Amino acid sequence: MRTIKLLDSPTTIRIEQMKKIIGQIIALTKNIYLNSPDGTQNGMEQFFVGKRDPFQFSGGIGISWWYTKFTYKTVENLSFLINSDLKEFSGCDHETIQSVIRDTLHEICVDRNIFNGDLVCFCGKDTIFECRSETDANKFGGYILDAVLENIRKSISLRCVIYSAPRITGKSFTIDSEKIHVIHKSDSEKWSELVELGYYFREWDPVTGNFIDGHNSAFSGKDYDYVFATETEGTNQGNKFTASLKFRKLFSVISALIEYKYRFKVMARPYSMCMQIPHEKSQDKSFTQNEIGELYPYYGSDLEINDEHISRIRQWYREEQELTDEQRNRIEKCAHFINKGMNSSDIESYIHYFVALDALYGKIGSVSKSIEQGVSCLPDSSHWNKKISWLFDLRNELVHGGSRYIEEWPKYMRYYRHFSAEPARDIEKLALHALASAPSLFHESNK
Repeated sequence: MRTIKLLDSPTTIRIEQMKKIIGQIIALTKNIYLNSPDGTQNGMEQFFVGKRDPFQFSGGIGISWWYTKFTYKTVENLSFLINSDLKEFSGCDHETIQSVIRDTLHEICVDRNIFNGDLVCFCGKDTIFECRSETDANKFGGYILDAVLENIRKSISLRCVIYSAPRITGKSFTIDSEKIHVIHKSDSEKWSELVELGYYFREWDPVTGNFIDGHNSAFSGKDYDYVFATETEGTNQGNKFTASLKFRKLFSVISALIEYKYRFKVMARPYSMCMQIPHEKSQDKSFTQNEIGELYPYYGSDLEINDEHISRIRQWYREEQELTDEQRNRIEKCAHFINKGMNSSDIESYIHYFVALDALYGKIGSVSKSIEQGVSCLPDSSHWNKKISWLFDLRNELVHGGSRYIEEWPKYMRYYRHFSAEPARDIEKLALHALASAPSLFHESNK
């Protein structure tokens, strides 16, 4: 009989959490049927049992299982538990985890240590739980969990996800805490450093965007100076998601720390493709290109990052690292929604910027008061104290459908005449100011 590797795994997890995961596995096997539970073909899945070679067709025993809504819901629950409770799998996406759970059951349903293969293949019982060879249900669930986690591990790889953006340039720099590398495409020394870390950058030319063999990539023909790279570990989808969060935060921080100047967007579509560069230690050596989303707007003017800006950006990240988890969580959410605001327009943009302020300062039950209190602590707060109640009134007007666009706000002209400013630009400026000041203000409040 196999031992459960999970029990002596370096992954630390409370006994209650492990019991919860195993309990969900047991529940899942009780809801996978060998015959249709309602006499229809609904929820039927056909497959060949045992381990399969993905690179060649091989015969085998084909069987059918039936799933119910509860079956699918239990697979989802398992995915969320594995992703949230086991740190080792925090970089995995739910779609991959759920697929691995189902595929693993297909593989091991004829493993004599876990199941009675004859009962499974010839529909000797109603559910696969009743076909188990291990009478102890908890051990049975543990064996399955062990197999599932081993297969998820096989889908995890080290990657360097890269993204480019137009109209932003400057010197190369690194943010160690986030494993982010902002590299000028012509900086051969910095590219060599990533090669030395084990990533296959020798096969791609950052200057042209082409692969070394001449084939095009998602970066070919694009107008860019900077390449934004971040090291990740997880499934392909998980790596892309992690990278998008890091890049959105970075672009918000850059915009917040460089002296504010409203930048018009042009009609050209922002870049939305990324590429995952494999690591020498990863089993999967393929270069993956796919949509990561529009992370940085296509502005009408260039933004150049100089040495002073780089120093300021690094200092901001260092100060953020020293904060409490709750404070860092607020800052990360604030930065995320600022980026959403940067990449949208009109009502959507305005609301995203206000959500960013809510993420940073908001308290349940007193959103307006807590935001006003937070704004009052900002440098130059007297300037913003006069505006925040007006801006919040516009937020309510838009959220509750009182106005279809910002200029339809009944107080729009009064605001414009009184402050000689556009509310849409003011809320962007305020959100960026709040993000720039957040680490230092949180440090002050912790004293």
